[in-house]
Amino acid sequence: MNLYKSVIEKHTVNDLNHNYKVLVVEDDDIAFFLLHEILASYPIKLYRAYNGQEAIDLFKKDKSAFDLILMDIRLPKVNGYDATQKIKEINPSIPIVAITAYAHSQGIIDCFDAGCDDFIAKPFEISKIVKIVEHYLVLRN
Repeated sequence: MNLYKSVIEKHTVNDLNHNYKVLVVEDDDIAFFLLHEILASYPIKLYRAYNGQEAIDLFKKDKSAFDLILMDIRLPKVNGYDATQKIKEINPSIPIVAITAYAHSQGIIDCFDAGCDDFIAKPFEISKIVKIVEHYLVLRN
């Protein structure tokens, strides 16, 4: 049995009784695909921005369009630190989770200093993604 199935089998779709919208700000296709597969059994609609500027523009159009952001840090055009700061200026209550391969202590501090609410290191663990999503979506509502 693979790890993905063992984690997801512990949770049923009934654990989430809302259709959530999650913005994934990620320029890497493989990372986005993995997140999509991990969250596919939940009532979550994933949206994607390929860079920080696209994410900022989405929030300028509708500051409450999403329930959660999963934010890569190293992005083209506008990096994840700057995008997080701008998005938090538009909507301070939106939870933003940094997802990055730069998991050294200064990188983590920089994520929190930019306004991120949480941090996940790449390569990410499936159970950690599920736990974070549950925390910011299920327990928040």
